[in-house]
Amino acid sequence: MMTITRKVYLATVITLLTTLLLPFWVNAQSLGTTIPDGFYLIASAPGVNLYRKDYTGGSPDFVQVVNLNLGARIVTMHGEVHELRPGKGAYGGNDARIMSQNLEKYWKQLSEKYNDAFCAMNGQFFYMQESPTRLPFPLKVSGEMITDGYGINEFPDQKLILELWSDKASISPLDSYSLYGSTAPDVIGSLTQTANKRSDRYVGRTFIGVDDANQDGSPETVLIFNSSLSRQVDAANVLRDFGADQVMMFDGGGSTQLICQGEALISSDRPIPQAFGVVAASDLPHSQSNQLDPAAGDIFTPILENTPAVTPPADIQPTPQESESIPPLEASTHLPFNFSDVLWVPLMMTPIIAVVFFFVGRLRFG
Repeated sequence: MMTITRKVYLATVITLLTTLLLPFWVNAQSLGTTIPDGFYLIASAPGVNLYRKDYTGGSPDFVQVVNLNLGARIVTMHGEVHELRPGKGAYGGNDARIMSQNLEKYWKQLSEKYNDAFCAMNGQFFYMQESPTRLPFPLKVSGEMITDGYGINEFPDQKLILELWSDKASISPLDSYSLYGSTAPDVIGSLTQTANKRSDRYVGRTFIGVDDANQDGSPETVLIFNSSLSRQVDAANVLRDFGADQVMMFDGGGSTQLICQGEALISSDRPIPQAFGVVAASDLPHSQSNQLDPAAGDIFTPILENTPAVTPPADIQPTPQESESIPPLEASTHLPFNFSDVLWVPLMMTPIIAVVFFFVGRLRFG
C-alpha cells in the first residue's frame, strides 16, 4: 500500500512540474521570435527591440520590432503647419504646407515629451522644390486630418495607408473611403513595395511592416526597416523574414535617417516635414500635452550603449552606387514578446519546488 502511495506522490510531483513548465516551453518553442540570419540585438526596452545586420563593403540594416499590445507606441510627428489650404487636397480636404526640420530636432521633441523615447526616423515623401513643403499622401495625427496630400494621380493603385491605434496597426489601400472612414487616430499614406522609386538601385530605404503575431486578426507588431544602402525588394524581404504580413515603402534616398536613444545610426543633413518616433512600453509622459512643440531646440544627449565587442560575421553587400535621394513626387511568425526572456522564471522555481516536495515526501513517508 505504501508503494502505491509513493508512486501516486511521485506522479503528482511530475504532473505539477510539467503543468508549470509546459506552457512556457511550448510558447518558447512554437511561438518564439525568429530573427533572420545575420541580425543581432543592439538595443532593447520594454516592448521594443532594435536589430542590426552588417555587410562587407556596405552599410548595415536596422530593424525595430515594436509591440503595440505590450504598451510600446509609434508617435507620428510633423513640422509646424504653415498653411492648411483647405479644400485643395486630393480628397477634398487640406493640402497643407508644412515646415521641415532636422531629425535631431524631432528626437529632442520626442525625448523631452517621453521618458522612454527609443528611436526617431524619417517618414513620408515630400515635395522638395517647396518650402514650406507639401506631402503627396495623407497625414492624420491624433484624430486631426493634417493633409489629404496632392498626389491623387501619382502611382495609381500603388498607394497605401498605415493606420495606427494604441494596440494595433494595419496597412490598407488608399482611397477616399479608407482614409476618411478610418477610426485610427493616426494615418500616414505612402507607397507599395513595388512602386518604382529607383527600385533596383542601392540607396537609402525606409520600410514599415505589420505582423499579426498572435493570429487574432489585428496586427499588433510594427516592424521598421532603415538602411542607407538597399534595394526595395531587399528591404521588403527583410521585414517579411522578421514576420511581416504586409509592408509599405516610405521616403528614402537622402531622406533616410535614424536616431536611437540619442545616437545617429543613419545620418543625413536633409530636413524633413514628417517623422516617426518609437516609445518603449514603460514610458510616462513628461507632460500631459498631446502635441510636440514644433519650436523646440535641436540638442540631444547620446545614451545608446556601444555595439557588442564581438561582431558576428558580415554578409556581402554590393559595392555602393552613387547614393542619390529618391526624387520627390510631382504636383515566420514571432511573439508579441519573447517568452525566452521570461523562461528563466519557472526554471529557477523548479529546484525550489522539487526541494519542497522532497521534504514533504520525507515527512509523509519517512
